[in-house]
Amino acid sequence: MESIWTATLASFRDRVASHEPVPAGVTASAVSAVLALALLAKVLQVTLRHKDFTGDRELVSALLDDARNLFGILEHLADDDAAAFQDYLDCVRSKQSTDSALRKTIEVPLNVARAASLGIGLCETSAGHVHRVVAPDLGVASALLEGAVRSTLVTLKSNLEQLPDGDPFRDEVTSEILQLASQSKRRSPADIADERL
Repeated sequence: MESIWTATLASFRDRVASHEPVPAGVTASAVSAVLALALLAKVLQVTLRHKDFTGDRELVSALLDDARNLFGILEHLADDDAAAFQDYLDCVRSKQSTDSALRKTIEVPLNVARAASLGIGLCETSAGHVHRVVAPDLGVASALLEGAVRSTLVTLKSNLEQLPDGDPFRDEVTSEILQLASQSKRRSPADIADERL
């Protein structure tokens, strides 16, 4: 399957809007999270380049590295999600066992939600360390990441329902979903944007 990152944004939009089964919700959420982390990277770079920046350069540089690493992970997960769901559909259509493919349709979105949640943490750590001119973009990045977590969990819950009640993996993931949902609402994006140098 071709990577979504080799196509234009317009092409990705059109594929999401089509009747094709993939890409869909989790892939779109992962792409949104990548863009949010790219925005966080911009905020941190502008802060470091600003002439009147007097903050902790080492911390801001480390946050920038973390943001770049995390959006790299999410880029792969966006492609992985489309591939995992396509594999699941192929198993259903060919009447093969879906056990392994179904598990993948749970693991990939769970990893998207985990990564986006880590991104929210990066935004929270960045608050108070970014230049005032880009602080609103930090709030936007945080809001997009919160939306990515919450929207991914919608699909994740639905996929989990395909597993039988009492399945240990289902119970384990359900518990983590509750934690991720709670963590995604730690601080409001507006509060994060209000903290600035």
